[in-house]
Amino acid sequence: MFEGVRFLVGLAVGGLIAGVVLAVPVYFAGSLLQQALPEWLRLLLLAAVAGWLGVADLRDRTPHIWRQVPQRLVRTLPGGTLGVVWGIDLGLLFTTQKTVSLIWVSLAAVLLVDAGSAPLVLFCVVLVASLLVSLWSLTRYADLPEKRSRKWVVRARRISGATILAVALALVAAVVLT
Repeated sequence: MFEGVRFLVGLAVGGLIAGVVLAVPVYFAGSLLQQALPEWLRLLLLAAVAGWLGVADLRDRTPHIWRQVPQRLVRTLPGGTLGVVWGIDLGLLFTTQKTVSLIWVSLAAVLLVDAGSAPLVLFCVVLVASLLVSLWSLTRYADLPEKRSRKWVVRARRISGATILAVALALVAAVVLT
């Protein structure tokens, strides 16, 4: 019982650490982009990124690396330490597999539209991801067989892709109408 609680607290702490580590370069890079490019161009770039990611999700080709948090750590690290390590790994966003592209669109939006929101947005993304992992692990769906899990992933990607394409169209409309 307590080992599980330590793991979940460690997961949140590790995620927060990763969020801060990621927020600093995103903030600086986004600030440079916002100074160098006019707003209408940044919005069109965001629309292009969103369009590409939306199509990728619809085609079941969400961009990510083929790596997961190392399973061997489960046998070697105590719960709290394991949670911190996994939280950092998940919170860095680039180091694990992604089911949908919503995180990538959020990151692109922070970079291109509002770099000042990087700490808050990345904190929220990491916090929500940690909470979802924690809550998901408590459900009966946590151990879905591969076949059922794959169906869930495809369905999630279709919904994500359609949502992201709607955002891309809204961005283009906002640029055209202003």
